Amino acid sequence: MNTYDTAILGLGTMGSATALELRRRGASVIGFDPFAPPHGNGSHSGDTRIFRLAHYDALNYVPLAKRAGELWDKLSCEFGVPLLHRIGLLKMGPQDDALLAGIAKAASTHDIPVERLSATEIRYRYPAFEIPEEFIGYFETTAGWIDVDASIRGMQKKARDLGAELCLDEGVQSWHSGRDGVIVRTARREICANRLIIVAGAWAVQILHELGLPIQLIRKTFFWFDPVKPQNFTDAALPVFGFPATIFYAFPNSRGAGVKVAEHKGGDEIDRPDAPLEPADPRSVLQTVSRFMPGLAGPPPGDARRIRKTSPCLYSMADDEHFIIDVHPELKNVVFAAGFSGHGFKFTPLIGEIMADLALQGDTEIPIDFLRYRGPRQSFPRVERG
Repeated sequence: MNTYDTAILGLGTMGSATALELRRRGASVIGFDPFAPPHGNGSHSGDTRIFRLAHYDALNYVPLAKRAGELWDKLSCEFGVPLLHRIGLLKMGPQDDALLAGIAKAASTHDIPVERLSATEIRYRYPAFEIPEEFIGYFETTAGWIDVDASIRGMQKKARDLGAELCLDEGVQSWHSGRDGVIVRTARREICANRLIIVAGAWAVQILHELGLPIQLIRKTFFWFDPVKPQNFTDAALPVFGFPATIFYAFPNSRGAGVKVAEHKGGDEIDRPDAPLEPADPRSVLQTVSRFMPGLAGPPPGDARRIRKTSPCLYSMADDEHFIIDVHPELKNVVFAAGFSGHGFKFTPLIGEIMADLALQGDTEIPIDFLRYRGPRQSFPRVERG
């Protein structure tokens, strides 16, 4: 039986980053995934993700995001492919909106470059928007978007080049932690590892069922629009942007695929990752784009025929919307991370460092105490979703 320093369950976003970081540190690595990331079956589908520093929801994330941004820039140079595109992020809404107030607070507390814009200034600078006079905007200049597929493929390739054994399309049937290590079995092999790392996205709830992880599985939908006025929606004309009501967010038409839009709030809660897909309902996003961007889908109520395509995204989100990262409370050679959906992708290379620390050292100096395991779902305060 082959023995490794570390085995990884899940080779999507966080698993790929963890495998790369472990090999950089000289640990032998084998990883398994039932699919071949990047793919459309999990939480990293949809091509792009937002990068931002001004976290309105929890200031504890800001130092982590700053470090992650540095790592993204280094990876772009190392891979020879731009991964983090710093084209800025514009959030718009009523002046008394709590989300916008949170952005302003984060920017002030952590010295983040953020520009406050009036509705007139926004309409002049970005003709795509037709917003009311009482709106304001906050433009975060160092924010932008991350190329998901290039990031995952690049991390996997580099990890393999450094000697990681990544087994795609090979799901794990069972694992057992004992005195002599962890035994992992698939349909093709059985291996032993000194430590096991579980970063399996939505499947972590099943793999770690004994912990009762307080995680909801929520099916979301991305929509790509063909703009009525395409000249107003290029990446030269627009940053990444959003509105607070439904935490609507969107990406400019930077690669000819259309203007990608989605909503962080809402979605369909499901009981297992492979639950059947429900038809996508575009009414909520159409309401936003037609109201504030008639050049995208026409005036209200909006024209659904402008939607070029849709794609599902599987959220696995903790009830308080914070990540869960820790050493298993009973099995000290097992570490895990889960609940990243909604705002986790931007932290990917930093999560790789954290998981390597926990696996090889048993702890990390990176400030993650607010993200430690917080108990099973039945003892956990549930956040009602809008």
